[in-house]
Amino acid sequence: MSKQCDFLIDYINDQLTEDEKQAFETHLASCSECQAELEEINQLTADLGFGADPIEPPSEMKERVLTAAFAQTQPNEKAAEAKKIHSINEAAAREKSVHPVNTAAPTKRKRKNWMLPVLAAALFFSLIGNVYTVSQLGDEAAPPPIDTEPPEENPFTVDSLVRSLNLQPSENVGYQATASIVNKENQQELVVQAQDLAQPAQTEVYQVWLISGEDVYRAGTFTPSEDGNGMSTFTIDASIPFDTIAITLEPDATSETPKGDIVLSEQL
Repeated sequence: MSKQCDFLIDYINDQLTEDEKQAFETHLASCSECQAELEEINQLTADLGFGADPIEPPSEMKERVLTAAFAQTQPNEKAAEAKKIHSINEAAAREKSVHPVNTAAPTKRKRKNWMLPVLAAALFFSLIGNVYTVSQLGDEAAPPPIDTEPPEENPFTVDSLVRSLNLQPSENVGYQATASIVNKENQQELVVQAQDLAQPAQTEVYQVWLISGEDVYRAGTFTPSEDGNGMSTFTIDASIPFDTIAITLEPDATSETPKGDIVLSEQL
């Protein structure tokens, strides 16, 4: 028996590397013994209607199956050997001349008989792997649960510019400022940006006002940076009417009405 014959089971279960598989198939083309066993195994497994990639079953199951299979083969081998010796002894007693004893390797059929339990165990093993694979695939194929919760609201908003004004200085100075009214979802914001402002003294601050006739509303307080740039934002109350935006220089940040002079302003 060729050493390549030992690879029959691994070949059937697709456990060989590409090089080993090619070497075994070359051997199989010229080995009638392997061809016969392969045909017999194919007949045994003809009713298995599915195949899958082998998956290693639990180690304790593998140990139980192989132990039972080899336990069955060992008594069979011992019985066959005892029967063979008994037959030789009987032949020697019947005949005075000693006939030669056939010491050749077991016939093809005998080798298949003692291998069948091992082959059956291997095939049973492969079948267990196939069933386990199908169950795993069935679990993976289960559709995901339907999410019935409403989608989350978009946390981002899109701002839109309603109007932008250039505030004019009250005196012949280089002050500059723009006032922009911006829509932000359900409200409007006033954004004031100023440039080239003079630095306020001590507690002085610049204050933004919304003016409508005699009515005046605070709309933000700021101090400029060292280069004279400043900025203020204010959420506009829809109930506040106004037609003028003004900036004053106040003595401190507590003024509820303008106390200082208007330095920049513009009507809507």
